[in-house]
Amino acid sequence: KKKRGYGSSSEEESDDEDDAAQTILKSNASLFATSSSGQTLPPTLLNVVRTRDGNLSDPNNSVVSALQFHPGSDEDNPLLMTAGMDKMLRFFRIDEEEDNPKIHGIHFPKMPITCASFLGDSGSVVLSGRRPFFYVYDALSGKIQKVPSIVGRTERSLEKFSVSRDGKMIAFMGNDGYVILVDGKTRQWVGDLKMNGSVRAIEFEEGGEYLLGSGSDGDVYRWHIGSRRCVERFHNEDGTITSSLAASSNFLAVGAESGVVNLYNDRHAPSLARGGSGLGLASTNRAPLKSIMNLATSADNLRFNHDGNILAMSTKRETNGLKLLHVPTATVFSNWPTSKTPLKYVWSMDFSPGSRYLAVGNDHGKCLLYRLKHYWDE
Repeated sequence: KKKRGYGSSSEEESDDEDDAAQTILKSNASLFATSSSGQTLPPTLLNVVRTRDGNLSDPNNSVVSALQFHPGSDEDNPLLMTAGMDKMLRFFRIDEEEDNPKIHGIHFPKMPITCASFLGDSGSVVLSGRRPFFYVYDALSGKIQKVPSIVGRTERSLEKFSVSRDGKMIAFMGNDGYVILVDGKTRQWVGDLKMNGSVRAIEFEEGGEYLLGSGSDGDVYRWHIGSRRCVERFHNEDGTITSSLAASSNFLAVGAESGVVNLYNDRHAPSLARGGSGLGLASTNRAPLKSIMNLATSADNLRFNHDGNILAMSTKRETNGLKLLHVPTATVFSNWPTSKTPLKYVWSMDFSPGSRYLAVGNDHGKCLLYRLKHYWDE
């Protein structure tokens, strides 16, 4: 199925691909899925076409601080959610022939939104800001639930959180090294996790059974959610404060305030048998497969696409601060984005189901939308 778009394609793929990258790709080929056409994603060059902005029918009146495609939506016409400091939550259906119509929008007068996420593949959205409370919006019924506080916690801000893929658990970044666990269904506190220093990044692994966390001490912690035990703690080789985390089925990416993103092989993660309190578990050393140094300032956002072949890396501290990594060869795509790609300051990003689209939210209130041609049926 083909759709019309606008803009020009990125550079045509060259026959002169890097031999070393191809060798690595072949050695890792069994780890990665191919596209629907059966082709392996080539390294170095990525075929990208800009299409109409995802929120063209109703742009944000602020930075797009959060955006996400509904994980259970149609690959051709996915549902896109945007949120921002303008206190608005908006939903769009991506349909290029109809200019990506807005489905719904709702105003939260007391909440400049800093973080928003679907609760799994349900129709509910969790959203928070620099407030001691958070909201859950049920898009199907139109009901808004305000959760005034988390029992036993005194945080004045719940502005950052992570939701497990199945929507069963919400993890908020708390004070003094605490990660606060909240049941996704009852919205009630179920437990705390603890690390040294302050928490700067948290991320659920794909299955939802484990949570990753890191922060000011530069160590990466892996907790088993069911037992609340820490099964691994290792020092990120960069040595500076961690600013972001992302996990796929085979790899872990750790971003630092220095701008360095370390890619680790995560296929043989420690089992629950090694578990401890977390603070008592000795920090070990793990060598990254690759240190990516293409961002000049803090790596604020990391995101793997659906098959783990692409890692998007961005910073909101410099203009056009977005890079895409070809994960099998650990090489950055050289042809896109370019210095002329109008990204502005990147605040948020997400891949659609099936990775047919990449959405990029910026400081101008736009949700830029790009088609990744490799993932479309020809």
